[in-house]
Amino acid sequence: MTHERGHYDRRTAEHQNGDADVEFRHGTRSALVVTGAALLSGLLIAASFLWFELYPVAWFALVPLLVTALQAGTPAAAAWLGWLCGLATNLPAFYWLVYTIHVFGGFPYLLAGVLYALLTAFTALQFAAFTWFAYRARVLTLWPVAVAAAWVSLEYWFPNLFPWRLANSQMHAVRLIQSGDLAGPYLLSFVMVWFAAGLAAAWQERRFLPLLGAGAAVVGLWCYGWYRLPQVEAAMHKAPTIRVALVQGNVGIAEKGDVRYFEVNLEKYRQLSRSVQHDVDLLVWPETVHQEWIPADAQTLAGKENPFPELATDLIFGGLAYRFVGADKVEQLNSAFWMQPGGRLGGRYDKRILMPFGEYIPGGELVPAVYALSPSTGRLTAGQEERVFALANGARVGQLICFEDIVGTMPRKTTRAGANVLVTILNDAWYGKSAAPYQHQALAIWRAIENRRYLLRGSNTGVTSIVDAAGRVQAEGGLFTEEVVTGEAKLLEESTVYGYVGEGLPWAASVATGATWFVFWRRRGTTGKSPRRSTTGATR
Repeated sequence: MTHERGHYDRRTAEHQNGDADVEFRHGTRSALVVTGAALLSGLLIAASFLWFELYPVAWFALVPLLVTALQAGTPAAAAWLGWLCGLATNLPAFYWLVYTIHVFGGFPYLLAGVLYALLTAFTALQFAAFTWFAYRARVLTLWPVAVAAAWVSLEYWFPNLFPWRLANSQMHAVRLIQSGDLAGPYLLSFVMVWFAAGLAAAWQERRFLPLLGAGAAVVGLWCYGWYRLPQVEAAMHKAPTIRVALVQGNVGIAEKGDVRYFEVNLEKYRQLSRSVQHDVDLLVWPETVHQEWIPADAQTLAGKENPFPELATDLIFGGLAYRFVGADKVEQLNSAFWMQPGGRLGGRYDKRILMPFGEYIPGGELVPAVYALSPSTGRLTAGQEERVFALANGARVGQLICFEDIVGTMPRKTTRAGANVLVTILNDAWYGKSAAPYQHQALAIWRAIENRRYLLRGSNTGVTSIVDAAGRVQAEGGLFTEEVVTGEAKLLEESTVYGYVGEGLPWAASVATGATWFVFWRRRGTTGKSPRRSTTGATR
């Protein structure tokens, strides 16, 4: 009897161990699948920003992540998958930040890599918050719409160092991006995520109505572009024209910061400009091309302060200005100067959005000792207001510097202040031969669409380009080449919905997302637990 019982116990234990082994292997395989799905979503988004020709990929990129988020057992598990997706997006897509932190901020490569890893871990929290909300909102009938609103809210509010939007991947989808004059990139981002969420709902729950709604929205955006594009082209055809030359001298980082090369660098720009200045109405030189400090109240430039004494037309160039504040403090400014023949200054604009760890260190004024860690970082003061340069040929130039063409608010205010053409001077040499200058341009073209203005981008090493009011690149220079990009700019006076309402859509999405979260929070507080979804997707 004892022998039989012992034999039975061994067989029972072996059976239970076998079940546990199968369950372990199944659980491991399942964990690998969901982790792989989250990473796949991130890599697909990254691919659409590294190679813009792959823009259709971005429409489907979030589907694997959202399917796995629906299957997650807890909100924390869904958030973890989102965080992994964020890592897989940001690490490859913005790899160039390591080089930028190193050369721009002067940090050693090892420390730059650590800073980039920490920055990436932080920016991945945007995706974690997104999937956390997606899991919580899975019981809603309009779940795909709620998810899209949450994504747009996070795009608007989350503090990314490089403020990309999902719609920025669509620069080659010309008709779809015309919706930018309604709501900037946010409307297209909303529809893209709605479409991906509709696909996820159809795959996971066999619910096709949300997908049909998202498909109708895609068709609607395409039809709007089909209707709006000819109108914009007609306005451009009728508008007055100025001839422009954007000079790209290709001055390297080392030469740009070496006082021994200051005159040599300027001579490059003079030589390139001499052959074209009599044929154009406006010359544009890039950011901080002139390294002589100029008093902020200067009205005429002479001697070394004048970068181009033989100037024969209007010139916008980047330089450095200073002004005394009190008896013992000097403010340093990254400025754009409008100079006329004879060295007369028609105006100056001071850069308002400074680059962290390059032009200043966040919190550095409170803890000045941190500047010792990055001796190459400047201590510049930000400008306070927009500037419009009213040229004699009828052009009213809305001036921007560098990163200011990737932020919608500033060009919008400049346009409303009277600008009929937008000009950005920049120096993207800090990114090296990478995808960054092209990503910068992909974000910037939305400013042309939002305001229906030509955007002239004068860069030191590329990408120098002329972008028309439909967001199409009409002329473009190479990367790290010495050349002059010439063409025409139309002086437009068009008004847009975006010009009047600005970021109204992300604000509305934020209110809707906040209200949804509040309802779930109240419901959880009342019942003690979250509502559950059945296997068919119905709430019970």
